[in-house]
Amino acid sequence: MLNLIKKIFLPDTFVLSNGKSIKEKFNWGPYITIVVVILVIISAQITNVDINVWIKNGKNFVQMIDDMFPPNFDFFSVMFKPMVATIMMSLLGTLIAAVLALPVSFYLSSNPEFKLNKYLLTSNRTLLGLLRTLPVLVYAKLIALIFGSGAFSGMIAIAIFTFPICVKMMYEQIETVDMGPYEAMISTGASRARSIICSVFPQVKGYYYSTVLYNFEMNVRSAAILGYVGAGGIGVLINTQLTWRAYSNTGLMLIVLVLTVIIIESTSRYLRRKLV
Repeated sequence: MLNLIKKIFLPDTFVLSNGKSIKEKFNWGPYITIVVVILVIISAQITNVDINVWIKNGKNFVQMIDDMFPPNFDFFSVMFKPMVATIMMSLLGTLIAAVLALPVSFYLSSNPEFKLNKYLLTSNRTLLGLLRTLPVLVYAKLIALIFGSGAFSGMIAIAIFTFPICVKMMYEQIETVDMGPYEAMISTGASRARSIICSVFPQVKGYYYSTVLYNFEMNVRSAAILGYVGAGGIGVLINTQLTWRAYSNTGLMLIVLVLTVIIIESTSRYLRRKLV
């Protein structure tokens, strides 16, 4: 047993025929596994994980799923408008964020040719990092308190949430482009803005469109739950129907939502292949 433990945790030393010894590379795998197991145990204790509760109440989840089928297709006329509102506020919020993020991403890229102030660069990137730490539900709750409940608040929350993500993804991509064409245009007397538009943006536009599409499909998923904090969309209806235990109506909404996300994701994937 002791030899097995040593073999697992300690590197072996092999002696070659010429008398030289080779030491096996140190294996961190067992140690990392132990640390992960310890963290899982600690996490389970902190979160009060109880297997008995899972077993005892798991049948309630199965019963709820069973009550959702067959779905009530007559409810489609009621949920159609909120579903469209969910898609539209995701689309508009994503587009607003993407349009605003493009010039900011050039400003915050660390390309030395742009000659940006490093202190402003660091402070602005830090601010964007802080904006990314808050989930979209927090933004939706705050915006709903200011502008009231509805899809408008959801759209603003999505735009605020998406903006720092687009900026980060774009400025990291801009930092990898070939700046030779930019320097050539600058040397001919072209303005910085014109040089960026004509020489740098064409190199990243495919990635930019891909980023917009990715964020759009991600925001459609997020928008489905914004109604729980009063930000409009189909989330309000899902919350109401679950409260009333109208599971057949909820089942229809979940099916339509899943199909919508699949269609958007498939279309987005197809367009990304064409654009990148």
